[in-house]
Amino acid sequence: MRNGIQALLATSAVALMAGCAHPIKVAPNLSKVERVSSTPDRVVANVGYYIPPELSSVEITTQGGGGDNIRYFPYVDIEPGFQKMLSNVFTGVVKLNSISDLPGIARGGTKYIIQPVIVTTSGGSGLFTWPPTNFTVDLTCNIRDSAGTLIASPRVVGTGSAETSERLRDHAVAGERAMEDALVKMQVAMLETKFGGAASDAHTAKPRSPNAEGDSGDRLARLKELRDKGLISQDEYDAKRKAILDTL
Repeated sequence: MRNGIQALLATSAVALMAGCAHPIKVAPNLSKVERVSSTPDRVVANVGYYIPPELSSVEITTQGGGGDNIRYFPYVDIEPGFQKMLSNVFTGVVKLNSISDLPGIARGGTKYIIQPVIVTTSGGSGLFTWPPTNFTVDLTCNIRDSAGTLIASPRVVGTGSAETSERLRDHAVAGERAMEDALVKMQVAMLETKFGGAASDAHTAKPRSPNAEGDSGDRLARLKELRDKGLISQDEYDAKRKAILDTL
């Protein structure tokens, strides 16, 4: 009888929690989005990033734990970290409120226009707690030149997870970690993107230094560190390692 009552109470607790959509904020920790000593030089270019107002105002709902959902504003939450990531990659970064006047944007000195596209998923393994145990951020950056021509669309997938004790202290920790992971991976992808064609990599706008091989060694070491920490997959590691070696 006692076990039956406990089971009934547990079922009732799940039923009471089910259907809720808890608001969280999944803004990344900016201290996690940094340049390090092995980071390649910034691309010498002014860029503008653009997030359409209709996306900034979009609230997304995905699964949490205990049958509940979570809701958040992915573009609002990622923007401070996204701006910092871009400033780690390019020498100049501005936010664009509109891209309807491309000639005017170009006259203002902006060479590239970058628009992020975010797709998120989440889930939870806990029966009685709603904060998610896992979170993913699929981030694509559509990069256009001042004429509006799409020149690159690097894409990365950031992941984040959290233990029960962490989730109880910070309900959004899995999402925050996924945002940070996506931005760190995108920084690497951006720094390896060919701007203006394969023959005119923006990183090589200046003459190759005598220490180019040493710089490549630092990049390889950093790449290995990202793989060992699980920030990039083995396939991503192999592809980026080959790209670095091809520059020697």
